[in-house]
Amino acid sequence: MKSSTFLILSITAVYSSVLHAAAWSVNNFLMTGPKAYLTYSSSVAAGAHSGMEECKFQFGWERWNCPESALQLSTHNRLRSATRETSFVHAISSAGVMYTLTRNCSLGDFESCGCDDSRNGRVGGRGWVWGGCSDNVDFGERISKLFVDALETGHDTRALINLHNNEVGRLAVKATMKRACKCHGVSGSCSIQTCWLQLAEFREIGNYLKIKYDQAHKLEMDKRRVRAGNSADSRGATAEAFHRVHATELVFLEDSPDYCTRNASLGHHGTEGRECLQGGRNLSQWEKRSCRRLCTECGLRVEERRTEVVASCNCKFHWCCTVRCEQCRQLVAKHFCTRRDAAAAAPNHIRRRNKGHKR
Repeated sequence: MKSSTFLILSITAVYSSVLHAAAWSVNNFLMTGPKAYLTYSSSVAAGAHSGMEECKFQFGWERWNCPESALQLSTHNRLRSATRETSFVHAISSAGVMYTLTRNCSLGDFESCGCDDSRNGRVGGRGWVWGGCSDNVDFGERISKLFVDALETGHDTRALINLHNNEVGRLAVKATMKRACKCHGVSGSCSIQTCWLQLAEFREIGNYLKIKYDQAHKLEMDKRRVRAGNSADSRGATAEAFHRVHATELVFLEDSPDYCTRNASLGHHGTEGRECLQGGRNLSQWEKRSCRRLCTECGLRVEERRTEVVASCNCKFHWCCTVRCEQCRQLVAKHFCTRRDAAAAAPNHIRRRNKGHKR
């Protein structure tokens, strides 16, 4: 089936409020083609949504924190950026769509799809054979390509980069799959195992792609040849650059802008007003350095604000079968990035700590 069966006119996302809570939503998948494929559109939208939620988690304490503007994939952004961050957005969105389609297939949500039993009965390794119900990633990959890759209608360098990064996301779903097994044998001896492949948790895919983001490869190209658009010279320059890139490697074309400062035209909000982490239990070294990264290295100061929060406490189990808790109030210290000249205007009850500017 050709990708031209589906012409996806636009994919946009808005930040909306649902049942008193802000939530990401991905909507406006407009398609033409056989009616049967409309059944997949809600899964595609849910997959794109989960991809962007994961993006926000992975970049929660970085200068670029996957803002709502990132949901507008670069093909439909008049600026058509091709930065390292754009590469991650394409990969995680593509992975989210494939992941959701695959999972919904395994759950029996689609009449035309079922488990992958193509290898059942074959010897997989010493002491085990293929069997059970493997997640049908081939189905998820095929349908996700029809929806996601169809957004790229051009043949210029940026479109090819986006298609490549979409594929990196799909390969990440496959690369992180887990083998699950069931024992067989007399009295639980487990003399032989039946095994199948299942999807990993989506967080693991996000972690995998975050490493790919850190190791992303910048394409060094002759700008004169690239500016030639869809000409043979431009396509030749692109082919030469991609020849040196591995299929699982994220690629980008342009250096990232300064995410410290606000740039409305690019959709960047800057780091002023962002919360950071000064300390606490179970924090990674990356999280512990967030105040330095978001505030001081961006020419801002760290401001501590004490906020009263209400939380459940002193919970007790009562027979049978309820848990009753008290509501306790406590002051919690949070830290935010503020301008240095804002100190005089801050309320007196706010305790401040200036960490100093460092580059």
